[in-house]
Amino acid sequence: MHYTRLGQQTVNAVRFAELLQVLIRHGFADLLRRAGFQKGLPARMLRRLRLLKARPGEPETFGERLRAALVELGPTFIKFGQILSTRPDLVSHKIAEELSELQDQVDTVPFDKMRPVLETAFEGPYDKVLAQLDTEPIASASISQVYRGVLKTGEAVVLKVQRPGITKVIESDLGLMEQLAKWLDDHSEEAHWFDPVGIVDEFARSIRRELDFTIEARVIDKFRQNFTDDDRVIIPRVFHDICSQQVLVMDWIDGIRVDEVDVYPERRSDPHLVAEIGCDALCKMVFQHHLFHADPHPGNIFITYDNKLAFLDLGMAGHIESKDVGIIADLLLAIFYENSRDCVRAILRLTHDSEPENIQALEQEIAEYIAFEAQSIVGGGQVAKGIDRATQILRSHHIELAPRFSLLLKALATIENVGKSLDPHMDMAPIIQPYVEKLINRRYIPRYVIKDAWATLRNLGQVATDIPSDISFMLRQLRRGKLKVQIHHEHLENLAATIDRASSRITVGLIVAALIVGSSLMISQEGPFSHLGTAGFVFAGVLGTTLVVNILWSRRF
Repeated sequence: MHYTRLGQQTVNAVRFAELLQVLIRHGFADLLRRAGFQKGLPARMLRRLRLLKARPGEPETFGERLRAALVELGPTFIKFGQILSTRPDLVSHKIAEELSELQDQVDTVPFDKMRPVLETAFEGPYDKVLAQLDTEPIASASISQVYRGVLKTGEAVVLKVQRPGITKVIESDLGLMEQLAKWLDDHSEEAHWFDPVGIVDEFARSIRRELDFTIEARVIDKFRQNFTDDDRVIIPRVFHDICSQQVLVMDWIDGIRVDEVDVYPERRSDPHLVAEIGCDALCKMVFQHHLFHADPHPGNIFITYDNKLAFLDLGMAGHIESKDVGIIADLLLAIFYENSRDCVRAILRLTHDSEPENIQALEQEIAEYIAFEAQSIVGGGQVAKGIDRATQILRSHHIELAPRFSLLLKALATIENVGKSLDPHMDMAPIIQPYVEKLINRRYIPRYVIKDAWATLRNLGQVATDIPSDISFMLRQLRRGKLKVQIHHEHLENLAATIDRASSRITVGLIVAALIVGSSLMISQEGPFSHLGTAGFVFAGVLGTTLVVNILWSRRF
C-alpha cells in the first residue's frame, strides 16, 4: 500500500511530533533551539505542545541520552545511530563510543506473521524446501529475524528473514529525516560544516542496500572467494537458488562468540593466536582485497575449532580503492618519519575538504601530535587510540572524513579492541607493518611505476581532449543567450518571506484605512446606503483587530 501525498504528509507530521517529544524528553530542548526549531511551523508545534519548556533529561552523558532517544524512536533511528558511531570526526569519540553500544532492541515477531515472507520467497509452503525449521528465532534484529533449519538435501542452514512491513516503516522515516536535514541545512549555521543532507543521503543508501538481501548474498560470495586459500578464515556459503530480497539462506556455523574465552579449551583454540589471526584477517581484507567487514565486533566473529575464525553478518561491508590504501600508507610513513607537512597532505586526501580554513594551525597541531604523541601511541600498540586522537584534531578544525575512510578506521579500531580483549599485550602495529611496507615497496617496482605513469598520461590526455569541446559548448551557449551562471545564496528565502509578510500587512492596513474613510463618507450622507457605512466600520474593525493580533502573535513567537 502506497501513501497518497496528503497521507504521507500527515504521517510525517505525526512522526515529527513524536520525534520532538522524544528528543525533548531526553533533554535536547536547547539543541533544538540551536538547530533553528524555534522558528516557523516547528516552533508553533513545540509551543502548542508545551515542549520547549520541558524539563531537561536525567543527568546522564549526552551520548547516553542520545542513545536512549534513538532506541525509543525505533529501528530506522537505531540504524542511523549505528552509522553515526562510525563517524567520531562528526560526533566526537565519546558520543561515537556510546552509540557503538546500540543494539537492535526490538520485540520478536511471532512466526505466524513471518511465515508469509518465507513462503513468498520459496514460492509455496516452506516445508517443500526445508526438512526442519525451528520457529523460535535464534536472533532478532530491527530489520530481520534469524532462524535455524535443515534443507531437504540435509545441509544445516540459518535463514535470515525480513520483518513484514519494515520497508514501509523505514521509507517513511527516511522521508522525515531528509526533510529535517534540509531544514537544518537552511536554518542552522552550525550544521553547515558537517553537511546533514549528505549524511542522511549516505545513510539512506546504506540502509536501502541492507534491505536487499541479494546484495548481501553477493558480498558474502566475494568475501568467500577472497579467502579461498586461507583456511584460518571461514565465510558461510549462500544458497542462492532459494534466496530472495527478503530471505537469505546460509550455512550454519557451529561456533561460539570470539569473546567466550572460557570455552576456548574445548575448541582447541588459543586466545593469543586467535587475536592475531583476527587482526591479520582484517588487514588482509583492507590492504589486499579492498573489501572489509565494517563492524567486526565480538558478536560477528565466531570461533569454530583449532583457532579458525568465522566472520558473520557481512551486510555492513566497506570498500576502498587501491589509491585509497596508498593514501593510508603515505599517512603511516609520514608519521614514522615525523613529516608533518606530508602527514597533513595525506590526511586531507582522506577528507571531503581539500583546503581547511587555517592550514597553518592544522599543520602546527599535527606536528605537535607527531612529535609528542603519535609514535609513542602507535609504537605502544595502541593504533585505536592513535586513530581517536587524529579524528579529534580533524573535528576541532571542522574537517569531515570521507565516509569510506571513517568505516575503515572504525573497523580497525574495533578489531584491535577485540584483539586486546583476548590478549591485553597484543600489538597491532607489527601486524599492519608488513602490509604497509609491501604497498610502499611496490611503488618502486618498474611495472607498477610504468602502470601509474601510463594511467596519469591517459587522464591528462582525456582532459586535453575534453577542453576544446567544453570551450566550444560554452561559446555556443553564449551566442544563443543560454549560458547560465548559478549563484549560491544563503538565507535569502527568509528575506523574501519577511518582505512578503510585510507587504501583506501593508495591503491589509490600506484596505482598513480605505474602509474607514469610505464608511465615514457614506454615514455622513443621508440616504438608503448610509447603513452600509456601519457595516464598513464593522468589517474594518474585524480586519484591523486581526492584523494587530497577527503582529503581536508573531512578535511573541
